Amino acid sequence: MSGFPIFIVRLILGMAFGILLTRIFRPEWSIFQGIALGGGLVAGAYLMQLMRQRNSKK
Repeated sequence: MSGFPIFIVRLILGMAFGILLTRIFRPEWSIFQGIALGGGLVAGAYLMQLMRQRNSKK
């Protein structure tokens, strides 16, 4: 699999989990805040992957 389909899968799953976590822990938040949380989860996954790759090269 190339990078783009993996990104799409991560984005969809991140948004779904973000909405789910928002509904469980902060039900007063809107769905857009859940989507933003999901985007943050995806960004965090890519940052952690980048840091792991940089550390393994040393």
